[in-house]
Amino acid sequence: MGEINALRAKDIDLDNNVVHVRSTISYGINHRVFLKDSTKTYAGVRDVPISNKLKPFLIEALKRYKANPDGLLFYDHNTNSVISTNQVNSFFQRLCSSAGLPKFGQHALRHTFATRCIESGIPPVVLKTWLGHKDIHVTLDTYTDVFKSMDNDAVKKFDEYINGM
Repeated sequence: MGEINALRAKDIDLDNNVVHVRSTISYGINHRVFLKDSTKTYAGVRDVPISNKLKPFLIEALKRYKANPDGLLFYDHNTNSVISTNQVNSFFQRLCSSAGLPKFGQHALRHTFATRCIESGIPPVVLKTWLGHKDIHVTLDTYTDVFKSMDNDAVKKFDEYINGM
């Protein structure tokens, strides 16, 4: 059972188009789910950009926000508790099933985000920070196949640069 980043309403900064990642949902004694006021590592404390396509969904979620003891944007008001990683994965799998998509855990969303960032030309060192990796090698090793698929574009860019000299 892994940790997931906690999303507090106060950590969404729509004026600067970032989400401040500062805490995680974790498991304690007897698998009790709780909000931890830190991230797994020091590199996990970061600001992740909000894309223009995501912003309307966050605005809507903030409009629907109901106060809770932890200030979480997504919270189980029926049980008055933090939503666990398992609950998030179960919900995501039901969404995938109803959309006719293969069932993956919610961590697949993180990989999709990273892959789209690489494809759009985000430098690896920037992506490392957005993902909260301590070491650039984690980013490069995890997404090696995506970077390799860009070889042809890199050669073309290099040729264009050299030809322009």
